[in-house]
Amino acid sequence: MAATSRTALLTALALVASPLLVVQASAPAHATVSVFPVPTSNAGLGRIVTAPDGNMWFVEENVNKIGRITPGGQISEFVLGEQTTEDSRVVDVDVAPDGKVWVVYDSGWSAARVDPAAGTGERFELGEFPYGGAVRVGPDGVAWITMNFDESGVIRIVPGQPFSWTDNAPECNDVLGEANDGTMWCQGGEADAQDTIVRLGPDANSGTTYPLPSDATYPNALTGGPVGSIWFTRSTSGSWLTSPRNGSIGYLDAATGATQIWSTGSRTAPQDLVRGPDNQMWFTNVGLSPGIGHISANGVGAISSIGNYEPTSLAFGPDGAIWFTDAKNNSIVRVTTDQLQTTNIDLGDGVTMASPPTTTPTPTPTPAPGARSVGALPKVKGITKVKRGRITVPVLCGRDVPGCSGRIGLETAKGSKALAKQKAYTVAAGKARLKLKLSKKGLRLLRPGKVHKVRVELTAPGSRKVLVRRTIKVRRG
Repeated sequence: MAATSRTALLTALALVASPLLVVQASAPAHATVSVFPVPTSNAGLGRIVTAPDGNMWFVEENVNKIGRITPGGQISEFVLGEQTTEDSRVVDVDVAPDGKVWVVYDSGWSAARVDPAAGTGERFELGEFPYGGAVRVGPDGVAWITMNFDESGVIRIVPGQPFSWTDNAPECNDVLGEANDGTMWCQGGEADAQDTIVRLGPDANSGTTYPLPSDATYPNALTGGPVGSIWFTRSTSGSWLTSPRNGSIGYLDAATGATQIWSTGSRTAPQDLVRGPDNQMWFTNVGLSPGIGHISANGVGAISSIGNYEPTSLAFGPDGAIWFTDAKNNSIVRVTTDQLQTTNIDLGDGVTMASPPTTTPTPTPTPAPGARSVGALPKVKGITKVKRGRITVPVLCGRDVPGCSGRIGLETAKGSKALAKQKAYTVAAGKARLKLKLSKKGLRLLRPGKVHKVRVELTAPGSRKVLVRRTIKVRRG
């Protein structure tokens, strides 16, 4: 199973922007449901993920492209250079804390890290035979990639360092997810162990395997949630005659190995899974009853349809709304969560997920630790003045969420030196101004009279992962 690999800078631009850059939505971005058609027809839309700058990136599997949509609804498409072949398709995407976009292919010879701003990229050869499955980038910027073919495994890539897929790498199938503590989890990849999930060791050469009960085998997605160690969705796979069905969602506690699982119904098939800013777990539902669902830590939830749209993958935008890909309708769709609070589809039999109460109003949720609810950093024009040793930074919190919270930090432009102690904040919807007091070291580094570039970073409470960053110009004195 050992494979030697090397990195190589692409000789040509890794990204070539499509001439069809801007697409008008069928409804304005502030509407409850807005639809943004993707320029390339039959693109095969897959995973969508939110970048630190608030833009969202998505997979166009059928045409070997990735796309980017802004919070205002402008779509750009990018061709992945020389890696476009009939036998190799891009199957997954993730965005690192530094804004670099990672993609993985279903062939054995490449993954890529691309710089959208520079239009350049770096290719990583993963070996001759394994197929790429999923990619996730941790809070430290390290990429984890699952692979499978005759053998299954995982590889960990630290940019700029040698890497290899070793004999000690745990068996992993396609599914890969990051827990709240930054650890990576995957679906067991051995032929007789795909009813397990694996918590990967920090070096990708070790792991702890946890068995799953019969109603949780073959998970579709893995991610961190409000309780437990790792959450998952699963369903019975469909065929050309049948749709995926018999869905469930739940979590596993690594300390005890115990699971808590709720059935979402015989006509459901939860697929993609994210933790929302309201501390709920949100998922796409495919199969007989397409829509978007959510469930709380105590099993209360609902699944709602969105017209004739069929969600494939979802992400929360910086405005607090859900943005999802729809492969069938070849569109990106934005919907506000207030439209998704009741079940309006037939879930089928066997549902153990409880319905939300209808006699009392739903309590106003609070932002969740580890969720992407930190807000956004709007562009700052001109030069920000340092007054009395403090720098004022604007933070924008979407009006579709009850509030935003996190920690704000200030570093040198390259992120090598802290200029101020991280500060916790909680702000209401709208625009707020946060003041950061420079440390003594920060005052020394920002010499009076000079214009300095500094980097502002927002992280979730209890997390080290940078979710939003922006560089601003400041002047002291």
